[in-house]
Amino acid sequence: MLGAEPGGTMPKFTKMSPRDVLIGRGKAAAEARQPFIEALRAGDAGKIDLDAQDKAPRVKRLLAEAAKETGIKVRSSWEDKNQRALLWKRTGK
Repeated sequence: MLGAEPGGTMPKFTKMSPRDVLIGRGKAAAEARQPFIEALRAGDAGKIDLDAQDKAPRVKRLLAEAAKETGIKVRSSWEDKNQRALLWKRTGK
């Protein structure tokens, strides 16, 4: 038997949704997306000002992932050529 030890008990298995199980980098990514999700749910448009340590492609990716996760369609564009401020707005429901 799987997991059975002589004289021992079987481990307890609990069925979970894959969406509810965050492991390794998935957990960190979910935590990083949370402020983006909150911003998308709070308004129809916004601006994300990047700090010096923020990487522009990562911020844009997190916004896109948050939009996909919430089912909110958004468009985004950099406010400046240095990519230090990202503007976004809802484009649908």
